[in-house]
Amino acid sequence: MKLLFTILPFLFITSVINAQVDTTVFRKNLDKVLEDITSEKESSEFYDLIEYLIDNPININSATEDELLKIPTLDRESAVAIIKQRNSRGGFSSPDAIKNIEGIRNDVVDKIIPFLNFNSKNEVSLFDHFTQNIQSLKYNYRSRMLRDLQQDYAYQKGKYYGSDLKIYNRLILNNKDNIHAAVIIEKDPGEKSLSDFYSFHLLLKDLGLIKNLVFGDFNLEFGQGLALYSRSSISKGTETVDIVPRNGRGIIPYQSTDENMFFRGTAAQMILDNFNIYAFYSNKYLDGSTDQSTGQIKTLITDGLHRDSTEILHKHNINEIFYGAALNYTYENIFEIGMLYTSSHFGNDFYKQTILDPTGKQFNYLSTSYNFRMGKLYLSGETAYNQKVFATINSAQIAVDKNISVVFSYRNYPVDYWNFHANSFGEKDGTQNENGFYTGVHWRTTFGIFDFYYDQFRFPITSDNFMFPSQGNDFLLYYTVKPFRATELRVKYKIKSKDYTGTLTDQLALINGTTENYRVELLYNAARNIELKSRIEIVNVHSTPVQPAEKGFLIYQDVQFSPFAPLNFSSRIIFFKTDSYNSRVYEFESDLTGVMTTPPLYGDGMRLYFLARFTTPLGFALTLKYAETFMPNEKTLGNGDTFINSNVDNRLSFQVDYNF
Repeated sequence: MKLLFTILPFLFITSVINAQVDTTVFRKNLDKVLEDITSEKESSEFYDLIEYLIDNPININSATEDELLKIPTLDRESAVAIIKQRNSRGGFSSPDAIKNIEGIRNDVVDKIIPFLNFNSKNEVSLFDHFTQNIQSLKYNYRSRMLRDLQQDYAYQKGKYYGSDLKIYNRLILNNKDNIHAAVIIEKDPGEKSLSDFYSFHLLLKDLGLIKNLVFGDFNLEFGQGLALYSRSSISKGTETVDIVPRNGRGIIPYQSTDENMFFRGTAAQMILDNFNIYAFYSNKYLDGSTDQSTGQIKTLITDGLHRDSTEILHKHNINEIFYGAALNYTYENIFEIGMLYTSSHFGNDFYKQTILDPTGKQFNYLSTSYNFRMGKLYLSGETAYNQKVFATINSAQIAVDKNISVVFSYRNYPVDYWNFHANSFGEKDGTQNENGFYTGVHWRTTFGIFDFYYDQFRFPITSDNFMFPSQGNDFLLYYTVKPFRATELRVKYKIKSKDYTGTLTDQLALINGTTENYRVELLYNAARNIELKSRIEIVNVHSTPVQPAEKGFLIYQDVQFSPFAPLNFSSRIIFFKTDSYNSRVYEFESDLTGVMTTPPLYGDGMRLYFLARFTTPLGFALTLKYAETFMPNEKTLGNGDTFINSNVDNRLSFQVDYNF
């Protein structure tokens, strides 16, 4: 699942963040994006990236348009308005100075202030980092523990070497102007060592000509993601226009727990007039399976689990040396041209099992990207070459007026374009075997906001067993309105039609499947410290020649309550009923800061959770969550290693944040 970095509900109500903003408004807007995610894997990269952006705010007095667009929820027209006003008045000295910019609403200003720095830029030497700024370092320590109270069969029979606890510890040292460092250790349930995974980095900023210098773990983002991009992005959702043109952030210090999707080494960014020059080098080991006789790489494994002998056998047994350079030229806020070269060397050759698998052990990529603004028209794109074929994506975004924005985007990712480190816009993960055309519209009216998109996509090869093309399309309509000051209504309709292979009259055939989603939700501020949220969602899976029609249903009630400022409660009760997993429903949940949970719900049951946060005046923030899924018509849950001899699946989570 492609992940968008523009998301983080509840983040501002912990002591980790000290911004003076309306946290309720910010949380509600970010929830709209998160609710579209259908990843069944817990993730922290969204939250970790947002926290990094808040710890290292963007300097509003020197930022380019693309740098401002790294801020969650900020749209392109607002970024242009900020730069226009800055240039006319010579800069901003305080948050109040941006509250009267023409074309930007005050609610938008309130959301972006935590990500902005209003100080003047002062370049310092490397020596000054450690002599002038070491005393101003701030520290944040985070420790969390999660445990499923109902043990899976794998733990009962002793299959895994470690306990069923998930334990996470992180220490961050940060000076907003010049220094950011982090050390992270984590163990997943079933793993033996408390430091089964570890990560670290040291970032130094504004060292004369060197804007950023990082040692340790980092990620890289350039262009539109065809050659090099992190996993912290999503593709299609209720943000229908600004989601398509990517705004790569260059070098990003890594402080998440995805154990394979990052680099380990060093990277630097240098600024010379209008040129940004990047260089990077990484040498790390990946999880994967190899052929015992030839040593060829059969599979790269990215789940990061090392619980039993088989998983430990696959741990860190594939070496990758990765290096490259990038050059970006920017002319004012009119256009930007970038070139990127990367080279990836694996320790062994890849074993080609399917037509989409790579061959060889060295992979070189060359790409060129562009951003161009002409009045209300914004063009962006990237073309990449892997010494075999070209892949490309090109977009045109038009601000018709202050209320209407439209985007058109065409993508073409050939069958032979395999890239382990690419992450561009598309229907599926990766940048291979897909082409499509996307149209998105954002329309603000006096009676509400309309967002919709229509995406047509095609896969040149369906599968190894079916060497013919398949296709599909995806349509979304999203409407939000505030009929009263304290009330917001959200309505979403989505329909996706997509080909898949199935057996028809004893032969493999292409079958078209269609799924519809209907959602209505109401948010209501019952009092200054009480917020209610109600949702009804229906899933309708159309019948096919090989599968009957199915339906799914979900209804929930959510309550947010803060009896006094340091204490916050969040609770939800969900009732769901689906015919099978095919008609499953998802709901994004509040969780510990730094954890994203979006469980798939299917069958006939209910789920509830309760979460409490308490911030002490001594710098401690304590968070506790209890979650439970109950299936009244079942006697057991799961199967195989995940079998539970109960119809209840519950979890207890606890976290401590300490700032000092």
